[in-house]
Amino acid sequence: MSGRSRTGLMVLAGAAAAALLSGCSTAATEPVPAPADVAAAFEHIHGLEVDPESGALLVATHGGIFQLTEAADGTELSGPLGGLDIDAMGFTLNNGVAYASGHPGPGTPDTFGSPHLGLIRSPDLGRSWVNVSLTGTTDFHDLTISLGHHKRIYGLDSSSGTVRKTDDGQTWTDGATLAARDILAPDENPDLLYATTEDGLSVSTDGAESFILDPLAPRLYLIASGGDDWLVGIDVDGTLWYQPLEGGPWSQGGVTDGVPQAMTVDAANGRVIIADDRGIVATDDYGDTWEVLRPAE
Repeated sequence: MSGRSRTGLMVLAGAAAAALLSGCSTAATEPVPAPADVAAAFEHIHGLEVDPESGALLVATHGGIFQLTEAADGTELSGPLGGLDIDAMGFTLNNGVAYASGHPGPGTPDTFGSPHLGLIRSPDLGRSWVNVSLTGTTDFHDLTISLGHHKRIYGLDSSSGTVRKTDDGQTWTDGATLAARDILAPDENPDLLYATTEDGLSVSTDGAESFILDPLAPRLYLIASGGDDWLVGIDVDGTLWYQPLEGGPWSQGGVTDGVPQAMTVDAANGRVIIADDRGIVATDDYGDTWEVLRPAE
């Protein structure tokens, strides 16, 4: 690992703790047939998260959530977890608990709701789910949980472009409306929220009530953090950038291949992991070199 990686990625803290939200109904978890074509599911990768216990990579796709496990002789793919073929949008982890939204798949039990999943929660990283709120009515294309307020959840409502927030999982407040691709609440301040937009990186300091464009930031497409002191992003041209959360200039890294679909930080191993045209790939030097974890189908 390069010197800048040791002073950047390796200092990332672990994921912050989160209290479980009380669910309103329990979703059925009976297995359903896995997609006949796993490649079709992987054409749309909506999210990547690292299981902090096992180190396995969880891949949220159009056809369910899969687990990619690395070994000395390669990688092993299993899933969809729980036999569930949900179109998992906004997939995120907080203290070992998964949250998601999206749509039911052809084999998804009716208890999940339709046509939208609303906010759902999984205590076992995607093997079973509980309906939390907005069942059947809302599809959040992105979700993020504040490090400073572990029940503060922000969601990007795909139907209206409104950023919504909740502190109890049940009652939602509408914030600003903007055309955003990715949102992130990485700081101890629960009212701090980043949003990647066509015009550039927008920042809210009032809990998504308003956003101000950061003129010094690159035009990021994706943004992620592995803790409370470092940001990593990919701009619209596929270039990696990184910045200390407390501020300062953004530093430029290497480039991706094609349009990246998802990104996460593997803090334990000092890596950025993305899904792009090559498949699922990782870098420990901000894109100067890459390792292909799973090639594109």
